[in-house]
Amino acid sequence: MAQTPNVIGITVMQRLKETGEPPTPENYERLYYELSGLPPPEKPQPSGAQGQAAAACAELIQAVRDMIQDVSDKTGDLARNLGEKNKTLADNVNSLKSSRDKDEILRLLTTVVIQAGGIQNTVEASHKELQETRYALINMQNELAETRQLLNEDALTGALNRRGLDQTLAREIARCQRNDGKLSLAMVDLDYFKRINDEHGHEAGDQMLIHFTALIRSVLRKSDALVRYGGEEFTLVLPDTDPRGALLVLGRLQQLMQKSPLFYEGKNINTTFSAGVAGLGKEENGHALLRRADEALYKAKASGRNKIILAT
Repeated sequence: MAQTPNVIGITVMQRLKETGEPPTPENYERLYYELSGLPPPEKPQPSGAQGQAAAACAELIQAVRDMIQDVSDKTGDLARNLGEKNKTLADNVNSLKSSRDKDEILRLLTTVVIQAGGIQNTVEASHKELQETRYALINMQNELAETRQLLNEDALTGALNRRGLDQTLAREIARCQRNDGKLSLAMVDLDYFKRINDEHGHEAGDQMLIHFTALIRSVLRKSDALVRYGGEEFTLVLPDTDPRGALLVLGRLQQLMQKSPLFYEGKNINTTFSAGVAGLGKEENGHALLRRADEALYKAKASGRNKIILAT
């Protein structure tokens, strides 16, 4: 009998558990097509970690859909099967009640016992299979959540990327306008970052970005969002915060930067940052808010760096 996607999916998850391989979308997809004997679908090769995560996410979503469809089919078959067996069992019980013949009673009783056992076996087998499917789907759900998160994160720093910024900013602006609240945004850029790469190497530059990200996170709230906008430039999304409050946050970050240089290969590497801050205007969209904060950042850098400028 041909294996269904549900059976193959459960087998794949069991195989991954036996071999100790993580249930990543790539491993799941590879084993799925190995066990099913089906050729993997042709698809364009994605470029970069984000493209690979997107492709893996799509594969995993399709696998989940196949398994859920198969579960739906199986539960439908189970309901029909139980309905038919229950009707037959009820008919035999009614015959048993009206029978007066000893041999007939024994025959009917034997049939009832067999049918009841058959129903129990059907339910137990289906319960076990559905439970295994449930565990497989939970594992796939967790992996899918992790994969989808990768699509929104910068690989080096763990901050949100531009895609994550678009989603976060749209959500926070909608919430702010709906509740007549406050929202501020800051564009932050490390000063003379190229000098760090030139004097200490690109690994030192990467470590500075990671170090700077950690310092920023230490002054943010859980409700705030940190985005690596590109290169050494970061965006801070600060809900329920007016521009004055944003200036206080960046002031704390400045003080922390002065006290916390990056220690790399036996040396302290000091740097500063420039920033532009903008508060969300009435009926303003995310693009306009970003533009104003970016213009303020440009002014901060043009006026000598290591400054925080409030957008007009």
